[in-house]
Amino acid sequence: MNPLNLLCRIAPPVAAEVAYRLWWNLGQPEAVHARDRDVHAEAVVGELEVNGKPVVTYSWGNGRRVILLVHGWRSRASRFSTLVRALEEPGRTIIAFDAPGNGASPGSRTSVLDYAEAIAQLHDVHGEFEAIIGHSFGVLSAFVAIREGVRTGRIVGVAGMHDASAILGQFARQAGLTDRVRELLRDTVERRTFTVVDDPWARFVTRIDDPLPVLLVHDTTDRIVSPSEADLIELSHIGPVRRITTTGLGHMRVLGDASIAAEIAGFVSPVELEPSPGQHRERDERSTDGNHQHELAG
Repeated sequence: MNPLNLLCRIAPPVAAEVAYRLWWNLGQPEAVHARDRDVHAEAVVGELEVNGKPVVTYSWGNGRRVILLVHGWRSRASRFSTLVRALEEPGRTIIAFDAPGNGASPGSRTSVLDYAEAIAQLHDVHGEFEAIIGHSFGVLSAFVAIREGVRTGRIVGVAGMHDASAILGQFARQAGLTDRVRELLRDTVERRTFTVVDDPWARFVTRIDDPLPVLLVHDTTDRIVSPSEADLIELSHIGPVRRITTTGLGHMRVLGDASIAAEIAGFVSPVELEPSPGQHRERDERSTDGNHQHELAG
């Protein structure tokens, strides 16, 4: 039994406090992977100040059409290198950032509010995005920013979660917290992080009241974010939703898969007409062996 599990049994309030500190601890920032270095080195580097914290930004290209990439928790913008290559074309700029405490941005903690504020500031500079592409925690952050005023033409969510409660639940399971300590942790997060009194968690949900086209990519073997989260996102969205399901790529490798990057690039630069309102949800179930199944759900 690890010390936290023991604290859960003998001192739940103390265990909740320890869990809260672990919840926010970003640990050592991830280094740029060797496979991503060339693309990372080509970026023009800038900086924002987000809620009093410095945030490093990156851009590739200098076109008028702008795509924003939003990385996940304990990650960095360089993780999108395969996708940057797939998206590069004349007339387009690709931008990204390292959230506070992630990648090259200093700090020890961050939140969805920091992510959303960084997205909003980049929106102020560039105007409406051609698309926003998020991974994991970045998907939730992108939807929050859009619901609070950021404009985009399309949304891509890769391995995204439906709401902040799902993140807390995943953390509690990984840490082995008891139900009592989990509730104490939830209360602590509410008191110290959120400012909305009635239902603070309602603000942090992957849902918008706009029929924007959405592409959801999720792997059946994802152990970090359950594939069922993609189902919840789809059910919450009022516009057209396309699904790509992979098997065997997990939570991170799906982001670096060249065939998935090509699918995403095609989605953000469509050549076909949108489906009619009566047939607006398209599924593209893909496995790593190359098999495809197409279904229109009306």
